[in-house]
Amino acid sequence: MSDYKIMRAGDAPDYTKGDASPFLGYGRPLGAEQIAFNVRVIAPGASHVPPGFDPAGGHSHNTIEEIYFVIDGELEVKLDDDVLTLHKRDAVLIPPHVTRAARNLGDEEAALAMVSIRVEDAMAESNLHEGFWPG
Repeated sequence: MSDYKIMRAGDAPDYTKGDASPFLGYGRPLGAEQIAFNVRVIAPGASHVPPGFDPAGGHSHNTIEEIYFVIDGELEVKLDDDVLTLHKRDAVLIPPHVTRAARNLGDEEAALAMVSIRVEDAMAESNLHEGFWPG
């Protein structure tokens, strides 16, 4: 038998613990040593921010680049001063120091995959930026 691991969709832990649109972890639970892979399911009108944080907020990273890949739906993404729309199967490569945010302005649920290298402490690698979206 090959040395692989499989995780069924229903087994992916929700890092929000049900307090917000699901933030599903795949890389760590699978035991990935090099890859961070997470999926954020974003309800209509919701933003990709941690539960309890400013919905107009964004974040950046100190050293890691990240790929955002839209699995389903349509998302508005802000990258520093640029605002663009990503559609199903669109992707964007985001360098470390670029402040980023995503929100779902549509009427349907959207799903966003986030891929980067794995770091031991993801929060120490992240910088939160309140009030990032325009008023």
